[in-house]
Amino acid sequence: VSAAAAMAFAAISRYPWVLLCVVILLISCSYWISSSSYGQNIEEVPPDCRVKRLNNAKDSPANHNTQVPGVDNVQAKEQLKNVKNFYEYSRLKLGENIESMKDDPELQLVMKSFLEQLGAHDGGLKQRHQEAAGLTSAVQAAITRLQNPADCSQAKKLVCHLTWGGCGYGCLIHHTTYCLITALATGRVLVLSDRKWPHSDLVIKTFLKPLSSSCLNYTGPTKLVWEVDPSDPSPVLEISISDYQKLIRNKQAYNPPAVHDALAARIFSLAAEPNAWWAGQFVGYLLRYNDTVSKRLRKEEEKINFSSPVVGVHVRRTDKIGTSGGGTTSMAFKVEEYMEEVEKWFRVYEMSHNKTKRQIYLATDDTKVLEECHSKYPEYTIFENLKVAQSAAKSLRSSDESLLGVIHDIHMLSLTNFVVCTHSSNICGLVYELLHFKHGQASSMLYSLDRPYSTYPYIYPTDFQALVDEPSTNLIRGDRLVTSNVERNYFVQEGNNSYLIRTYNPRTGEKHSYPKYKIK
Repeated sequence: VSAAAAMAFAAISRYPWVLLCVVILLISCSYWISSSSYGQNIEEVPPDCRVKRLNNAKDSPANHNTQVPGVDNVQAKEQLKNVKNFYEYSRLKLGENIESMKDDPELQLVMKSFLEQLGAHDGGLKQRHQEAAGLTSAVQAAITRLQNPADCSQAKKLVCHLTWGGCGYGCLIHHTTYCLITALATGRVLVLSDRKWPHSDLVIKTFLKPLSSSCLNYTGPTKLVWEVDPSDPSPVLEISISDYQKLIRNKQAYNPPAVHDALAARIFSLAAEPNAWWAGQFVGYLLRYNDTVSKRLRKEEEKINFSSPVVGVHVRRTDKIGTSGGGTTSMAFKVEEYMEEVEKWFRVYEMSHNKTKRQIYLATDDTKVLEECHSKYPEYTIFENLKVAQSAAKSLRSSDESLLGVIHDIHMLSLTNFVVCTHSSNICGLVYELLHFKHGQASSMLYSLDRPYSTYPYIYPTDFQALVDEPSTNLIRGDRLVTSNVERNYFVQEGNNSYLIRTYNPRTGEKHSYPKYKIK
């Protein structure tokens, strides 16, 4: 304890913002613990849900039914709700900022442990789980209502295709996620066509549960579009797969990272990356596998000892290396770089738990990686599936087994306690979104060796707000900033694994890049 305290004081002396955040957290925490739990009445999201940009979320009222013992004062209730939200936001922001302490790894690990223990003992853990479950239930219910209208023949439809050029499985699911987000925002039932995957004769949707129990088809001609206007009266719209460049440049208000305005304040208090949580709701709905696939996955789960912590590792190699993913070029990282992050996670875990055995689930498209890990890390229990790795070979990717192998890896990785991967791979992004779907707040459950998370391939201009003054760039606290996208990417790499956000300031007309902790 004394050693941890010394490290914490060292952090405060070197990083003044740590002191500010800790003070805010402790003051808010005392108020938080003495208050009642989150309300249980979760507002249902209507099928024709309205959305607005993340930075406007603060204007929307949170839908808590907070009860303050012995107080029947509306203002006091509102103050309590604000304290809770501010405490949660500050706790999440502190966790985000600790990630920037890369010049002192040991100090960073201690601060991570400190923050995790704070979250575990501040009296709000149960309420966070309830809030996460309630929000997820509301969004899933809204999607289910949308997809199962009372009269399918009268419902407007949106037709999408699980086939996009040379897209792999992860890429296809992300395109379809955008379709489902669009469908919910515009009040249209999403219908997936029977088009085959370009890689093979497979029809991807047959591996999944139907999106609806009552409305799976459409009749009549379709209107091809590259953006879906909510006011379009056409009975059936079809998103054109040939107009992707136009599609990613449309200016509809529901585009990522927009979230539903009635839930936004609560989502901001729950998740450090609200856009990953929101995308995760739609990914979670889509990736409901049919009975055959589900039975196979359950059988595979039984082979892994989840009673002790397991860290997932996804090593993407082969044809991915050198290609563009999210505006960055995919690189081949050494096995040691993955395992360094794995070991860091176990060290943080053991700062508040007993010593534990080292276990990883290793997913890769290169069998040589399996051999290398077994050779270099004999002290680790390594769960892997050689057949899955072999089926990922480029020459075999058109087979059922290859697709089932990818599904298997995504599912298993989403069950682990922590994941190390690269966000230049769509598989890494899917796992991150599924972790948010399963846990609510999951920004600390995955580490990317390359770029940060984004809603790639749908990255639209995003509003941020300055948190600090910075005279050298004429930045004033409160300035509205808009991301400056280049090649579907607004991240700028600084150093080995630090990224800045490229922005445009409408007030000054200047473009500058900032670390994430200076803006929100």
